[in-house]
Amino acid sequence: MRLQEILNENLEWGNGQDKDIFMSLKGLVNKNNGVWKSEKQRWFVMNKLIPSYEKERTRSQAKEFFGVNFNPDEGQTFISVDAIARWANYGSRSQVPVRYGFVVDDYGVVSYWKIGNKGNMADGAQPDPSKTKIEWTRPANADVQHLIPDPAEEEARKKKEFKTKLGMSEGEYIGTEGERMPFGEVELVASKFMDTSTFGYNTHVERYWNMLKNANGNIIYYTGKEIGSKGDKFMLVATVKKHLVSKKGDKVTVVMRPRFKSVEAAETE
Repeated sequence: MRLQEILNENLEWGNGQDKDIFMSLKGLVNKNNGVWKSEKQRWFVMNKLIPSYEKERTRSQAKEFFGVNFNPDEGQTFISVDAIARWANYGSRSQVPVRYGFVVDDYGVVSYWKIGNKGNMADGAQPDPSKTKIEWTRPANADVQHLIPDPAEEEARKKKEFKTKLGMSEGEYIGTEGERMPFGEVELVASKFMDTSTFGYNTHVERYWNMLKNANGNIIYYTGKEIGSKGDKFMLVATVKKHLVSKKGDKVTVVMRPRFKSVEAAETE
């Protein structure tokens, strides 16, 4: 059945969200073999249109309550949408729910279902799994190549996302090893407790690993005292201890004997 024919069945949608989901997914079934047209479309539908609770149904719930088969182990999700069909004009007894189901995965719509129903809006209505019928399945030869990322590109994307979350960038080295120099304004990106050392009687010194970045996104490591909280900004003078490449591929400048002065304090001088 064509999309326009369905929408002309005097359907009344409970909310605009269900209608938008139906139009998006059924449109793919009608015109694109069920395949997402782009990664951007997939992200928008799955993250903006479809509410999180719709994506949390288990395989057994879908089978028991709706009569729909899907396989979460293959990355599949079951989505249902509800509308009301009116076949006469004498109140809620002439109104019956109409439910559609879509099994989706990373490539688009896997299958489209007309979910069975029993009852009406006056006496009570609920899904009838025994009456559910599968209306369409995605062809085995559907072209999904545009949705399969190049392995190298996918690795680069994940790396970039990781760095973005930490405020990192590939950056450049700063200064020369052994040189004491001003680094200008830097921001504390991350700080982690490492250990506690004991000196003499009851003298305990805690060591922290600190990661900072300057205005150009260059990364600086300092291991020593706790210097503040994430997001704090300082004017830094320090000695360049060494240059290295982190496990994530960043060029890092490691410093020692730093002198930190809060940006606020420096501005008042």
